[in-house]
Amino acid sequence: MTEDEARQVELVRAVEIEDADAALLTREDRQQADGFARSREPAIEGRSAEHRFIARRAEFAAARLSTRHPGIAELLRRTAWPRWFGWLVPLLSLAAGFLASELGTGKRLDLLAVPLLGTIAWNLLVYVGLIITAASGRKAGASDSISRMVAWLGGTWTRNLDRGTPMDRAAQSFRYRWWERSGVLGGARIARTLHLAAALFAAGLIGGIYLRALVIEYRAGWESTFLQPEAVHALLSLVLGPASLATGVAIPPIAEMAAMRWTGPGSGVNAAPWIHLYTATVLGLVMAPRLLLAGWQGARAWRLARNLPMPGREDFYVRRLLRAGGARRGSARMTSYAYRPGEETRRRLGELLRGALGEGAQVRFDDPVEYGAEERWLATHAADPADDYHILLFTLSTTPEAENHGALATALVRRIADEHPGTVAAALIDETPFRTHFAGQAGLEERITVRLAAWRRVLADAGLATLSVDLSREVNDALAQRIEAGLLADGGMRR
Repeated sequence: MTEDEARQVELVRAVEIEDADAALLTREDRQQADGFARSREPAIEGRSAEHRFIARRAEFAAARLSTRHPGIAELLRRTAWPRWFGWLVPLLSLAAGFLASELGTGKRLDLLAVPLLGTIAWNLLVYVGLIITAASGRKAGASDSISRMVAWLGGTWTRNLDRGTPMDRAAQSFRYRWWERSGVLGGARIARTLHLAAALFAAGLIGGIYLRALVIEYRAGWESTFLQPEAVHALLSLVLGPASLATGVAIPPIAEMAAMRWTGPGSGVNAAPWIHLYTATVLGLVMAPRLLLAGWQGARAWRLARNLPMPGREDFYVRRLLRAGGARRGSARMTSYAYRPGEETRRRLGELLRGALGEGAQVRFDDPVEYGAEERWLATHAADPADDYHILLFTLSTTPEAENHGALATALVRRIADEHPGTVAAALIDETPFRTHFAGQAGLEERITVRLAAWRRVLADAGLATLSVDLSREVNDALAQRIEAGLLADGGMRR
């Protein structure tokens, strides 16, 4: 997606996940957004078409939010890249270069002064750091820099949003998720700006020397507490030697270098040859490489801003939108443990899940996992990326055990988180066998409540949403809505 499209998608995503009661963006709003996106993208097939559908839907929803909630339009605007940063920092660097061209005191051009040698040395260190970073495969940390900068700039992003409200929480979630999503793009822009700033600092440094040299005679020389003429000659030959070969300007021998040591007024030599040598060196070692790096990072930022990577079907939220848009049917996988549901139970469970996830939802049942065989099942069954939901089915008639039921749930949740984090894991407790066995006995509901509490304690350690269902009654809309709310709430927390 483009940068603007992705930003709208992330905003709408944060609102929809936070807005479980559909108060900020009503169900009618969401249906209208789906219809608007389908009208713009009638054939939702393939990753590109799916992303366009989601982008168009977010465009409609973001516009609706902006008209109703003050601060949303400002929030979108302030999370955009601050364009002024891209030109202000280089201009300030250019000015700093001119100011640094003083190069010591009066009319002296100190050949060992920091502005010239320090600029060259610093840039060489930067190149070494970039090479090491690229070779090690580590990130340069620019994304963290952009996040901190934007956080500072955006201290009042939500000043028009009431604190603690769902909209404020959605805005906070959106900010941090957007920093994460756009970190690579922001890093490229930061790098481009800093490379350009370094090139312009060097240009200002050299330009300032030449401008002052038009009306002032610079005298070139050196002084040092520790270095002798031989060491100074070796150092300058190392730094300025390539420029000497390229320009034909010779570096004086050691004897003349010794005579250039500052001893008092009138010492030193005319600085013109040295200015030319330093200019050629700065051009070759600083300005040219930095401009090339700035151009490369600029091209990278341009490409990312027009094609920012976004989640696809591996993401739960995306799959849910595609189902609503008719592009994809939901998929639920059910694995029963220490429980063999009958054909009628399976039929009703399938009917229940299709009522919760949509009539087109695909529901499939694994072969039951026998008690104590959870490790063998885990070793022979892989997580499926096509599953929207993976539901563990237990019976209330069984006493939950942490070392068996809890261990299976924990292992499944970890596997899904590592391999296919877009899949939502949940647990479903079938009350039907227990109710049938103890039907008519006093205190049945209380016993069920106690047993369900025990199940929830065991499964809570695995991070599973635990739902219970009585299939002895006919599946109806109220039951389907309860299951839907439980599953979608779990998916919302995961996202």
